[in-house]
Amino acid sequence: MTIEEWLKTNVTTDTRALGWYSGPECEDRIVRAYRELLSGYEIDTSKILKTTCTVNGEHTGVVRIQENNFFSICAHHFLPFFGKVNISYVPGDRILGLGKFPRLVQAFSRRFQIQEYLVKDIAEEIMSSGGAQAVRVTSRSRHLCMCSRGPSDQTVTTDTSYVAGDQELMAKFGLDD
Repeated sequence: MTIEEWLKTNVTTDTRALGWYSGPECEDRIVRAYRELLSGYEIDTSKILKTTCTVNGEHTGVVRIQENNFFSICAHHFLPFFGKVNISYVPGDRILGLGKFPRLVQAFSRRFQIQEYLVKDIAEEIMSSGGAQAVRVTSRSRHLCMCSRGPSDQTVTTDTSYVAGDQELMAKFGLDD
């Protein structure tokens, strides 16, 4: 079934709308766009985080990587959502390369997602392959399902967070709120 046929069957029969999707180049353009938007499935996230240096003794601080931009496709509505992810982590036996965190965010966001799972996936990867002692990941996003349909509120944002690891360390460094 072509995209034009799918739209005609499931969305609209209006020829003005369908005309956008009748050309021979249409299918390939849409396929390429969605392959790029969903390219995170091709990435092994366990191989992203690399060690910058090892920690001698105990690391007594927090590393924060703020405002990692992302764009994702909502698994619930098949519509985009986008925003920023903030990551705070207490290193274990190694400090992780800072440039790898935006790549990790991109790998997980370029999949079908919901915001609550996006922050969870990132945090759990930092704990497992990054060897962190504690981690808190937050996100503030705009969802087109809320902006353009349903409530139709273009100003609403959604905040989510996920914490993992040593609860005492999280409290000590303020990562538990």
